[in-house]
Amino acid sequence: MSKKSNFIHFLKKYIATDWTDKIDLESMEKIDKSFITQEYRKQDSDLIYKLKINGEDVYFYVLMELQSSVDFTMPFRLLRYMVELLNDIFKNTKEKTRESKNFKLPAVVPIILYNGEDNWTAVRSYKEYTDNHKIFGKNIINFSYLLFDLNRTDDETISSTKKVLDIIFAFNKFKPNKISYDEILKQTTEMAAKLEAEEIIELLNWMKHVHFKGNVPVDFDGSFKQAVVKGEAKSMTHTFEIMRDMRDQKWLNDGIQKGRQEGIQEGIQKGIQKGIIETAVKMIKKGFSFDDIKEITGLPDEELNRIYPLGC
Repeated sequence: MSKKSNFIHFLKKYIATDWTDKIDLESMEKIDKSFITQEYRKQDSDLIYKLKINGEDVYFYVLMELQSSVDFTMPFRLLRYMVELLNDIFKNTKEKTRESKNFKLPAVVPIILYNGEDNWTAVRSYKEYTDNHKIFGKNIINFSYLLFDLNRTDDETISSTKKVLDIIFAFNKFKPNKISYDEILKQTTEMAAKLEAEEIIELLNWMKHVHFKGNVPVDFDGSFKQAVVKGEAKSMTHTFEIMRDMRDQKWLNDGIQKGRQEGIQEGIQKGIQKGIIETAVKMIKKGFSFDDIKEITGLPDEELNRIYPLGC
């Protein structure tokens, strides 16, 4: 969704509130910053868009929750990210402007994209994550986030339009471990039949990146693209399987090569260690002191104590 048209399509189709029609498309700007903390970088990705509604700046903070289980700390995590974003905006606003009576921070709208198998059962508002929130009412921090739960989204809703984002959502939801690749590709090609050429390339690039980790020979691009354009599920399936087999073979070869390299490295280390021990034994035989041997070889006390009888 780093492509603006895809993000707008997402908002208007899957979020669809009264303010989505008021978005000024010309003002839309993707912010190239991330506020995800280090502990979540492997499982999350975030996306920030700045646009105008009724002439005022609005920031959409979109968090892609890529883990399979629900994170019950989400309200607090979002608060941290949103405060970091607002703090960044505040610091980069001229001091004279931000201290004026009329200055206001922009609205930040948090959205969660979730594709896990489990139902999303985390609380949806920050106040629900706070003890005694009913006592203090409006006097405590509160916000609610929008949730797009892919696996609980109706299939018909996803397939009702034929945009590349819908196909990617469909492909994710179908899950190869649940139904056959033939069925996945049949449904995908049916949805892809009316895509523009640029969108088809976008779809292929996504599939190559996500499903094949970029390990796709150039020769297969053309045939795969033609299969999608023509809606030929059989041809597309055949090409897809060849690509997948080549990917798996490369992963296997990479694993073997890595194992060989690690084996060689381990052998070198063992050889070095053996040579150090042999040197220590010779030094013991020649009457070097314990401390001198330890300093020269770098061997720890327990290792020297173990080999001392060998030199006596």
